[in-house]
Amino acid sequence: MRRLLDIAEGEIARKIREGAEMAEEALSMALREEPNSAVIRELASRIHDLHHEISDLVMEAVARYSPVASDLRFLKGALFVSYDVYRVARYSYDIAVVVERLGSGCWSKRVVEVGEVVKKMVATAVEAFLKRDISALAEVERLDDDVVDRAYEESLMEVLKGADRCKVMETVVLRLLERASDHAVYIANHAYYLVTGQVKR
Repeated sequence: MRRLLDIAEGEIARKIREGAEMAEEALSMALREEPNSAVIRELASRIHDLHHEISDLVMEAVARYSPVASDLRFLKGALFVSYDVYRVARYSYDIAVVVERLGSGCWSKRVVEVGEVVKKMVATAVEAFLKRDISALAEVERLDDDVVDRAYEESLMEVLKGADRCKVMETVVLRLLERASDHAVYIANHAYYLVTGQVKR
């Protein structure tokens, strides 16, 4: 027979996965040449609501079942992970706003490639947490350092040498993607804590 706590954790996991899927959708929409920031903002708002629902479920599970060990770590991590997922969606909205304000016709191959990497990082990190499998965490960290951070740094150096509107927009968007990728790393770190009981530094 399943424990009542298992049922509660299952519902929390379902909501986390739902939020992550919406965040990935928001990022995909933001990476279009002419994104609709209003639609992306609505997605972010729905994820924010999910975060609050998860928070309520976590508090209820703690109060009712007095979880310990990995159960308690899962509940604690769920609070952070759901917020990190929301932040990814908010950065997606910020990207769309930047594109709308600076104008279309400036999209770059670099932005699209980095954006796809960030989506992969988010999906991988969330699944690592939900499946309690940290085998892919090193890859998440590698992508953050070798792809996302490097692309932003290269673009920043280019814009400092002199740039037009499109190069400025690319750099700003890459900075927002870099912040979103950081949240994917945070989620991966929560997975590490869940599995090992140790904080990854």
